Amino acid sequence: MMDFDERVIPGITANFQFKESLARYEFASKILKGGSYVLDLGCGTGYGSDFLSRKFNVIGIDINKEAISFAKKHYPNSARFLVGDVCRLPFEREEFDAICSFEVIEHIKNPKDMLSEVLRVLKKRGLFVMSTPKKGKKVISPYHFKEYTKVELENLLRLYFSKVEIFGQCKNKKAKKAFLDFLKSQQAREKVVRNDVLGLRRLFPKILKEKIWKYVGNFFGRRSQESLETSDFPIGAFRQEESEFLIAVCQK
Repeated sequence: MMDFDERVIPGITANFQFKESLARYEFASKILKGGSYVLDLGCGTGYGSDFLSRKFNVIGIDINKEAISFAKKHYPNSARFLVGDVCRLPFEREEFDAICSFEVIEHIKNPKDMLSEVLRVLKKRGLFVMSTPKKGKKVISPYHFKEYTKVELENLLRLYFSKVEIFGQCKNKKAKKAFLDFLKSQQAREKVVRNDVLGLRRLFPKILKEKIWKYVGNFFGRRSQESLETSDFPIGAFRQEESEFLIAVCQK
């Protein structure tokens, strides 16, 4: 079953998180050659594969069957979607011109298995574009096996690729304010949950509860983040204090 807290689900996930994630696909689309055969590794619900398919021939692969079912249902005429393990890819050697993998490596217990597969199915001089949260002072997410500093990620990737360049992604002032407003709305949501002593929320399916809160949350500060665009989450030169995500562009 899909995890609503960890996967980006269009129409359900908060807009700031959706646009922040989509900005990575926009970044990749600008540096990949038109017409490339692209693998979206760990494609989740398929929104990014769908975006890339406007310029490229795309296959999206993810280990979660429900996520792939969502992708096939909502994007039937864009990318091709497959259920599969990113550490055991069902493709031939040097099959893809480029591979994208956003917010995946931190979920992999043995990242070298995944990177070895990326190297195997990527064509000579092909590009691997990936992202992962920058390791900070806060507690590592319970969903992640490992989070990386810039140096750790760069050292790992250089074991596999001839060229590695690390960028940073951050929030601009508008996005930072909207994010703080969103956190306030989440506090209101938690208060509602605590006061639901009868457990009435359990009577509704998860996806319906998320849709209800997306509407109700607008009255508690959530609305300000609805106007955010991908441009509010710029990707550029890595800056230690500002960057929240690491974006790597690697060449085989």
